[in-house]
Amino acid sequence: MWLPDAWCGAEWFRIGGFLMDTPKLLLTAKLALPPWRPILDDGPEISIGFMGACLLTNVRPGIWIADMNMVRCPVCNLNKCEGTMQVLDARHCELYLENKFRDGTWEYEDLGSHFSNEKLDTAAAAIFNYDYIDSPCVKNILNSKSWIRDRTNLLPKGCFTPVAVALSSNLKPNEGLLSRFQAMRDMSRGGQIVSVRITQQLL
Repeated sequence: MWLPDAWCGAEWFRIGGFLMDTPKLLLTAKLALPPWRPILDDGPEISIGFMGACLLTNVRPGIWIADMNMVRCPVCNLNKCEGTMQVLDARHCELYLENKFRDGTWEYEDLGSHFSNEKLDTAAAAIFNYDYIDSPCVKNILNSKSWIRDRTNLLPKGCFTPVAVALSSNLKPNEGLLSRFQAMRDMSRGGQIVSVRITQQLL
């Protein structure tokens, strides 16, 4: 938890949209590509635990929309908010048209968690269309100095390109970061992924 009290009344802001014209989505809990590409046979939990990243397949194609959501930290005193968790949330643009989403039938499943047991200056997360991982659009997002806020500014900031989105926040003094990965599936279409989340909480 790190966001200033002035942000506790706000719930979210729109980052932007990106194109998924392939079924592969790469999620990372930092503004860097993993040292090696996640192996699908290992499953997302292992790659998330080791690298803070995972590769998902069977993603619904189309335009995806990404938001930054703020969720009250579960250890906060509800009568005196001390901060929030940041959530990078991305979903297919037609998700709200699905009855099973609106009635709560579809739920997020936990993919895994990554612990950073060291003091961090920033909390960041990114989502990439995997087939464009070496494109200039992705390199623009990974060049974080070109868009993240000044070190003294603790407000979160998002960035998007046609094939990727990212979120970054400068942090107060901390002892590390917990990043939790989740996905929502349409089981009527073979488990097609329609939404993903990366939630980050200070330790």
